[in-house]
Amino acid sequence: MENKTEIYQLCPHSGYLMESYLIKTPNNKIIMIDGGSNTYMEKAYLPSAIRAILGLKEGDYFEIDAWFFSHGHNDHYGEFIMMMKEYDKYSNYKVNNFYFDFPDFENSTLTESDYSLKDFLSFKNALNTYAKVNDIEFSGDYYNVLNGKVINQQSVNKGLILEIDNVLFDVLQTWDETDEQVNANSLVIRVSEKNKKTQTCLFLNDASVNSGNRLLNTYGEKLKSDIVQMAHHGQAGVDKNVYDAVNAKIRLWPITFWLWQDHKIWLVDKVRSWFSIEENNYTDGDILACGYGEYPKDYTSISDWKKCVDKMKIIL
Repeated sequence: MENKTEIYQLCPHSGYLMESYLIKTPNNKIIMIDGGSNTYMEKAYLPSAIRAILGLKEGDYFEIDAWFFSHGHNDHYGEFIMMMKEYDKYSNYKVNNFYFDFPDFENSTLTESDYSLKDFLSFKNALNTYAKVNDIEFSGDYYNVLNGKVINQQSVNKGLILEIDNVLFDVLQTWDETDEQVNANSLVIRVSEKNKKTQTCLFLNDASVNSGNRLLNTYGEKLKSDIVQMAHHGQAGVDKNVYDAVNAKIRLWPITFWLWQDHKIWLVDKVRSWFSIEENNYTDGDILACGYGEYPKDYTSISDWKKCVDKMKIIL
């Protein structure tokens, strides 16, 4: 039986607000989009989750073939920072390629309260740690070697598509000088299988109303996809016009119950109304990170992840 491309909307706990998507190709290559926050946990969860998905034991070697960081917020890159706190030559894993395109935060009109200079410097230091452990030569910060090297406005405008094990990562949008906030800087990536009539999945990450309109103006009806990741955890992200163009059958919500059920501060009610979704009566096409029913009791335990990780899986 032919192996399928699998997408995992990972979440170690229903109360953790974060975004983490793992894509496993038919030949077991691992691609990450973001990874989650380091706010809630004392140790990294991702090595255990990956080993569980690959059927490996504690300490077994694995590779992340590509790691995309969508934008400069901790709930998207924080898990990488956490992993690098524990990383050394005995960790027995490596990342083959990092892909991200962040603006020059410190010299932009974006405010420090939006991107958090402290978190950003921790991200830089984490990349330095990775390079040093793997004997990668660099001067200054390794961040500067990687940032925008592959994904940048020019390459995106030329139709940048990265191919990994016959899975295509079509980078539709990156940051723009007109972006009014860090969320608007988000990469937008569409994932599909090469030469196969399988589903397509559009990752909006934390795209805003303005960057969503920029996306819509560029692609229009070409945004049509079978699966969509709900922007900004399903609230205060892109507007209804973008979702109308995408017209997805399946919606991925990287959301917590406290956010899903909030009726006072956030905008989840408004977004749900666009799809006629009730708080306690959503469809099989709505996959909530807070709705799996089971999570690892110990997020560093491979065996605990094995018990629940299939609940987080979507077949492309």
